[in-house]
Amino acid sequence: MKKKHTAQSAFRNVRILTGFLPVVAFAVLALFATANPSTRGERTRAAGVTHRAFMRVTPQGIIQSTHIGNSKEPRVAGGIAQRRVSGPLGNTLWQYDDTTAIADGVSIDANNAWGAWILSGARLTIHAITGNGTPAWSFSSFGSGSSGVAAAKGADRSGFMESNAAGNDFRQHGFRSSSNGAPDWSFPYPVSDPNLPASSRKVATSRDGSTIAAVVSDSVTQNSTLYIFDANTGAVTLTWTDPLRMDGVALTDNGSKALVTQDNRATLVDTSSGNIIFTVAGSGAGNIFYPISGDGSVFAVGGFNFDVYAFNGTTYVQVIHFTRANFWFGGASTVSHDGSTAGTFGANYANGWLSGEVYLFDVPSHNMLGSYPVSGTGMYQGTPIGAGSNDNGTVMAFASWGTQFHDWPEVMVFNRSVE
Repeated sequence: MKKKHTAQSAFRNVRILTGFLPVVAFAVLALFATANPSTRGERTRAAGVTHRAFMRVTPQGIIQSTHIGNSKEPRVAGGIAQRRVSGPLGNTLWQYDDTTAIADGVSIDANNAWGAWILSGARLTIHAITGNGTPAWSFSSFGSGSSGVAAAKGADRSGFMESNAAGNDFRQHGFRSSSNGAPDWSFPYPVSDPNLPASSRKVATSRDGSTIAAVVSDSVTQNSTLYIFDANTGAVTLTWTDPLRMDGVALTDNGSKALVTQDNRATLVDTSSGNIIFTVAGSGAGNIFYPISGDGSVFAVGGFNFDVYAFNGTTYVQVIHFTRANFWFGGASTVSHDGSTAGTFGANYANGWLSGEVYLFDVPSHNMLGSYPVSGTGMYQGTPIGAGSNDNGTVMAFASWGTQFHDWPEVMVFNRSVE
């Protein structure tokens, strides 16, 4: 279970390891909800808005249930309240605390970290990486609801998706760092689904900044649509509609291919023609996001299994298949930009998401590089929720909701030796 109190929510940048590559090269999810604040072991908490999320397992996959309301944190035993947790290793450049909203996602370009916030205070913020964490500016059409952001890693361009609190108004915007809170362009989506709000997994920006992709669902027809935008003008260059729900999208460097995460299927789409390049069944739906390498030659499909596919010159073939009883690998998987390395943070749903293991793989040899197990206790599910990699796979980061007592860090950073 994930909880967030209005007085304690942090949007933090990547914990940089000593001697690590410059953060500008680390295209990683910096925080995917530090909704378990550092003082969660307090015996009492003041009343306020809470956001609770639970993962429930079905034979088809994972379902996330969310409850928002006013409550107090439950009391915990005094001895447990004094339990110590380890602080972050390496250096934290800065952190930005928000009193109302939850950080849903973050995207890093060469100079800035872009934050997408949800619930009360939902908005887009931009933070200079070399600054002190104070937003340069922010933007929101609604002031509450959901949002998602994706920035180009090699250009000054960001795509921002937002939906209102009712979930019946979805909009897409294009920004640059110089936009100063006013969109360069905006597009109102003609369809919406209150049960599938905006999120950072549903929007992607190509590395060169030329293309923005997004997926939106229609509550009436139950169809989902992939939208491809000219990132500079906002012109819709392609739409592709399918009855199978779309949960996320990723783009290649030049935006020529879009990997669409569907319920139980990975679909690679040519963004100029709409033709299906390749499609393959996954191993479960819900809480999934499929990553792809910069040139589109390697992608990963998570679920009850973790599978990696590579292009052999003719088609895509499965080169890595990994599974483990009672584990879910869908929420936190990544592929390095060069396609050399793949990683996943699997969690054991049979024990309440209180244990798991990070696995890294060498794609060319198909071998596992190593693994790192974690385990914890308490009332909160430590569900893995995001992952990212630097360009050559020598540094990978994995994020989770975190356990009640921070038995492992919410963001863990590893080298290729899984250290």
